[in-house]
Amino acid sequence: MQDARDQGSRVTVEAYPYGMGSTGIGASFLAPDRLRVSGLQPANIVMLGTGERILDERRLAELRALDPAATCLVEYLDERDEADLQRLHRTLAFPDAIIASDAMPVEWPDHRTDSRAWPLPAGASTHPRTAGTFARTLRLMVREHAVWDWVEAFRRCSYLPARVLDDVAPAMRKKGILSAGAGADIVVLDPAAVTDRATAADPVRPSSGVRHLLVGGVFVIRDGRLDQDAYPGRPVRAEVR
Repeated sequence: MQDARDQGSRVTVEAYPYGMGSTGIGASFLAPDRLRVSGLQPANIVMLGTGERILDERRLAELRALDPAATCLVEYLDERDEADLQRLHRTLAFPDAIIASDAMPVEWPDHRTDSRAWPLPAGASTHPRTAGTFARTLRLMVREHAVWDWVEAFRRCSYLPARVLDDVAPAMRKKGILSAGAGADIVVLDPAAVTDRATAADPVRPSSGVRHLLVGGVFVIRDGRLDQDAYPGRPVRAEVR
């Protein structure tokens, strides 16, 4: 990455603040032979919903054949290990690395469809990044380990993602900044309290420490309380050339 940047490439990179990813068990890179190439074992895979940790290649092949779309967690790093934790920190701290927030679908065993319930009901299956990415980043990289100051954290979470899209989506040119004429998407948080609460076992717990959130100048969260009737968001569309 650094060699490419030094040669003038505009290549960018993003990373999750987690040592685990998530995908369908049928993904090609989770085939037993491909898994070994990555230095992983079946035991690094945990099925969401059931919590089953896959014990061997026979069971992995069985689950891939049974339901290829079933969601699983893939543990790349052991965050209880200091060396792996430092590796995660170095990845996030790479110059201009963007904080990634790819969210997985949220599923419940009883197939509930009431998406307006808040907080979301327990028992869901998804990656905790769906609910906790940014609050976790602020907790890890600013408050607990002081890798960044708050300005740099906001730059990684908001300013840089907007700049990547400037050329294809003109509306993004007013995002990621606080100035006259900007998009008025503003978050006000308590720096001593902001933290993630989502875990692999309970992945939809909302983060805490956000006091106010405005989208397009309209309050969605005020004094820590979500307004479930506020829908001020607007789509951001690419410009056809």
